[in-house]
Amino acid sequence: MLKSSIASATKFKRDENGGIAILFGLSAVALAMFAGLAIDFGRTYSSKAKIADAIDAATLAAAKGMRLEGLDETQATELAKVIFQENIRNGAGHWTTIHDLRINVSKANNTAHIEVDASVKTTFGAIAGIQRMGSPGVASAVFESRDIEVAVQLDMTGSMKGQKIKDLKSATTSLVDILLVKKPAGQNVRVAFAPFAAGVNAGSYLKAVDDNRSSVNNCVYERISATNEATDAPPSGPDAYQIRADLPTPPWPYTIQNCPKAKIVPLTDKVQTLTDSIADFEANGTTAGQLGAAWAWNLISSKWKDIWPTDSKPANENGDTDKIVILMTDGVYNTIGGVNWGNDSAEAAKARQMSVDLCTGMKNAGITVYTVGFMLDNADATKTLKDCAGKKGADPAYFFFEAENGTALDAAFKSIASSIMKLRLTN
Repeated sequence: MLKSSIASATKFKRDENGGIAILFGLSAVALAMFAGLAIDFGRTYSSKAKIADAIDAATLAAAKGMRLEGLDETQATELAKVIFQENIRNGAGHWTTIHDLRINVSKANNTAHIEVDASVKTTFGAIAGIQRMGSPGVASAVFESRDIEVAVQLDMTGSMKGQKIKDLKSATTSLVDILLVKKPAGQNVRVAFAPFAAGVNAGSYLKAVDDNRSSVNNCVYERISATNEATDAPPSGPDAYQIRADLPTPPWPYTIQNCPKAKIVPLTDKVQTLTDSIADFEANGTTAGQLGAAWAWNLISSKWKDIWPTDSKPANENGDTDKIVILMTDGVYNTIGGVNWGNDSAEAAKARQMSVDLCTGMKNAGITVYTVGFMLDNADATKTLKDCAGKKGADPAYFFFEAENGTALDAAFKSIASSIMKLRLTN
């Protein structure tokens, strides 16, 4: 009898099936709770993202409306409210309750600021006493209202013949279209061209930049003195630019080459002036890209105010004007003094270094430098453009573009133009 009782008790002690079932049941409840909370947290995250997108759209619309469409503050506030509600209505919107929407706009500063108090009603969290999860949002936007000056270095060298020069004409037209034809009302934008080959065609400005000497053509090469050749010093005395008569007769088989047909175009907002220049794009000669870079800087440098006509005088640096230079080429810089010395020569290395030094000077002066390599097949050419690209305090990679064909060149010019004519989200 006693043995039987002990055996029964021992069997009861060792039977853990019921305990396991209880623990499994409790664990399943906990897992279900956590899974349910994960769903609630996922909805809250989605709600926050949706609110952020809606706020961004609303602030940008309000800031742009005041700047471009002349909306007053009341109209801009109403526009922001409508845009916010339209964007929040779909997607995560049906999980979200908006408790407060605060919109503040400033016509004087072209800014809009929005703050939102919102929450998401929980499904599973309510079991744990969590009825709602907060989903706030805040953003500000300002439309850039600064004046803009853009100078474009354009490669007219012999390697650009055929389809490539046609592609450049098309891409440059697209650039002008975005910067001037489709520019916002009230935005002061001016564009300048610096076509180059072995030299630069100074056109009617020859005597102003070669120290009032005479020349049989309008072609200029490097400065007389090397002291300021990588700067934007005014062109007088030893800092004037050389003309063909200044250049020594090089040894055979080298010959001094002339400039491209297309002349420099000082800053202008006249589309027809730029269109006429584009029509003159012809490919011939070799690559003095450092001259193209120098003249792009000269065209927007305030130190050259006395050279250019009244409507083309550049604004002062570090003021209310954004200054941008775009350097475009399809090859390695290899020409100095109108002479092609070969890609691997010491003179070519000097030309490339001079271009980088010019770019460094521009960036130090607050100028943003974009570079575009068109069907490049030379590592030195690519390195020169990469070293030139950028602006102070920014990743230079953002400012360098490689275009493997005409379509990509057009896309690069459009991307640069759109970046210049930008809306800025500040928070």
